[in-house]
Amino acid sequence: MKKYLWLLLVVVLIIPVNVFEVESKEGVVRCLLLHPLKVRISYTHSVSLTKVIDTYRVSKDGIWAIEERWQQFDAGQPLNFQGIKNGYFIKKLNMYMGKSWRYWFIPINDVSIRVEKKVVLSHMKKQGILEFKVDRVPLIMVLFGRC
Repeated sequence: MKKYLWLLLVVVLIIPVNVFEVESKEGVVRCLLLHPLKVRISYTHSVSLTKVIDTYRVSKDGIWAIEERWQQFDAGQPLNFQGIKNGYFIKKLNMYMGKSWRYWFIPINDVSIRVEKKVVLSHMKKQGILEFKVDRVPLIMVLFGRC
């Protein structure tokens, strides 16, 4: 009987599940995708040194950019917006980004990534690409994530 319980446990742990992954030189964070997740990336703009906040909705179907907030018009910032709130220009979006999306960050950006209400990465010490993706992995791999 114990053999069957162990076998059942192994089978359950290798079942593929939908995940949202954040990968950097500092490691990988995996979040189980049972329902759409709200992901917020906030960072300091490297030219203006003001705060930028990008908000995404992530589901098993992919990543959607839903809002961008910034404090100053500068290199790479949008020129059009729908409103201003608490010192931020706000641009509403509904743009499908695919199943993966990449950012290039340097330590001065002081990036922080929040999935729902939990900060999963902050204050990157190494510059490099930060990749966000929707994937399927064995359940056991989610157990070793930090989400």
